[in-house]
Amino acid sequence: MFPWSMIERTDITCESSFANTDVTPDPKNGVCCLCRNGKSQQKFAMACAIVLCMAITWVASAQLCRETFIPGQFLSPLLCLYFWSSWLIFFYPVYVGIELLVSKGDFPVGQTFRENLHIYGSYDFHVGRFVYKTITLCFLWGLTGYTYVRSLDPGFLETTDISALLTTNHTFVYMLSWIVLFEKFVPLRIFALILSISGVVLFAYADGFGSHSTWGVVLAICSSSTLAVFKVLYKKWIGRVSFGQISMFLSIMGLGNLLTLWPVIIILQYTELEYVKSSVPWDVLFGVAALMIVFQFLSNYTECLTNDLVTGLGMVVAIPMCGVSDYIWRSRTFNGMKFSGVVLSTLGLLLVLVPDSCIGEVCTSCMKHIHTKPNIPPPERRGRRARREIIRA
Repeated sequence: MFPWSMIERTDITCESSFANTDVTPDPKNGVCCLCRNGKSQQKFAMACAIVLCMAITWVASAQLCRETFIPGQFLSPLLCLYFWSSWLIFFYPVYVGIELLVSKGDFPVGQTFRENLHIYGSYDFHVGRFVYKTITLCFLWGLTGYTYVRSLDPGFLETTDISALLTTNHTFVYMLSWIVLFEKFVPLRIFALILSISGVVLFAYADGFGSHSTWGVVLAICSSSTLAVFKVLYKKWIGRVSFGQISMFLSIMGLGNLLTLWPVIIILQYTELEYVKSSVPWDVLFGVAALMIVFQFLSNYTECLTNDLVTGLGMVVAIPMCGVSDYIWRSRTFNGMKFSGVVLSTLGLLLVLVPDSCIGEVCTSCMKHIHTKPNIPPPERRGRRARREIIRA
């Protein structure tokens, strides 16, 4: 349900984007054109299909999760998070079952299980270090999920606004990666951060500071920033992993939420900060859980997703789809300030998704164009008599 992918993505470059591209002359005008081969076309079509499916699952899960807020009857976002996050436990058992079916029973389950436990590095397994990092990531996972689900309250913001605010996590990830992981500094990403912050300010100011929508903005930004911290710590502690290790990690996250969230749910129900005064909408919760599993599968297990660009484009496509769904099914309209906030947040996301090599190539070409001197023809040389006539005139 969250717009992240756990497997460390490889960088996209302009060269790798056209690695499987053939250059052939156009028979009509003789100009060379880029024609992708069959394998590259299949990958491109698969990537487009995955982006569309991710956008659909994101919009559908957000709209369904919004249906769980029933005033006076059911208000328990933590229970919703607890229910669908518990389904993550089945990722690793399903992975092992598929491996057993593919290998026809010749699969070392015990050895693979011990290897997959080394998700935090190839060094010797240390229980204290494993528990500390797992608890930290579980806490960030739960806090991200709770603030996101809580922000979906119909009294706060629309799903379009929340989706646009959640895209700011990409710019936060870049800033934290630059500070913590010492990644390459790209000035264009600073401009993306400025656009994202400007979008947040417009969302907060649209209905006036101190209104209910302001609380929705605060919750969405808390979810985005917590997600950014989660991504950076994941990149620092885990990095590149196999399918077995990512399955193990997702199952651990589900098990951690299953074992730790139920006391908090009881406390919130006892203090009536959250309440269940009627029947639980199980049909909606099962739908949200199913969509969340599909989204996690698309963002983590699909072979075509080898970089963060596809996941980010899925969010870019999801934002207008959220706007259309809000307008059709909820008859919601957007004022100019909120629309501007959506545009600025989306532009910030697009600037962050631009590959570093493409930025370097564009800057290099611009600098060459600036420093290239124009070919000005030298002035004609004139004789003394012509110069004297000009002076007399």
